[in-house]
Amino acid sequence: MFTFSDVTGFRASRPSALATAIVCVALLSAACTDSGDPPASISTSTSTTTVTVPSPNPSADPATRTSAIASEVPGFSRRLTQSLQTMLNEQPGSVGIAIGPVNGTTPAQLFGDLPTEVSWSTIKVPLALAALREVGAVAQSDINLAIMNSDNAAAERLWGMLGTPTEAAAAVTDVLRSGGDTTTVVQSQKVRAGFTAFGQTEWSLMEQARFASQLPCMPDSAGVLALMREVGGTQQWGVQSIEGTAVKGGWGPQPDAEGNYLVRQMAVIPTESGDVAVTMAATPDKGTFEDGTAVLDDVGAWITEHLDELPAGQC
Repeated sequence: MFTFSDVTGFRASRPSALATAIVCVALLSAACTDSGDPPASISTSTSTTTVTVPSPNPSADPATRTSAIASEVPGFSRRLTQSLQTMLNEQPGSVGIAIGPVNGTTPAQLFGDLPTEVSWSTIKVPLALAALREVGAVAQSDINLAIMNSDNAAAERLWGMLGTPTEAAAAVTDVLRSGGDTTTVVQSQKVRAGFTAFGQTEWSLMEQARFASQLPCMPDSAGVLALMREVGGTQQWGVQSIEGTAVKGGWGPQPDAEGNYLVRQMAVIPTESGDVAVTMAATPDKGTFEDGTAVLDDVGAWITEHLDELPAGQC
């Protein structure tokens, strides 16, 4: 059976060899090669509220699972917080989500039990912006491929346009800083064979949510956001189905013996009262890419149902 990889290593098995071959051809081999890499130390701001949800026992009946209910979460009603925690506790594996208003004075809030993981291909968003800033229109065709198709080779070319690995990492880190992420350091060296350096940057959901909350307000982001609203089939899960939503997905095998998958998504979601920044990640109990996207589909369904209740803002 064919396998294929995200810009950070999508090796999840697909239903059939024919289906995989069709996708690989359609993406011009964008998702058919490996690349990605390592963790850089991240700290979560103490100004945020973290709601910890116990990792569920897959053998237990969902009705018997319990969670600690936060008494006060800025921007969230108690009823909404309880509903979110209940949904997270029902998931088969670990899941984390950060939600906050775009350009808001209220910081994003973190829920779940998966606060920090490697970025995989979600880092391609600041990488694309760094390439735009450094070389301009010369990078556009590769930016299109890297964002819409999560094309690994195109992302590697963008990385090369930024200079040496150290210079490239500094340029992408500068983009993160301009987007409000004050702690993440982009990885410059390959630390896992077969994966890119930048894709293994450790990017916490909170810091990624800070960046996503400022992304629409950054002067050079409109074109990248437009591409994020038109992503290809391998990224059409989570909150992507909400009309007008800009997303970037990332996925790849964990560095464990089983190679269980981490699946994550960064999004800017429009509402009637403004935009909501959402970042989420899951490591499913069964460990497959498909199970990971199914978990994030459940999270996306909850967000769709409660979208008008979430804290939103405008630039």
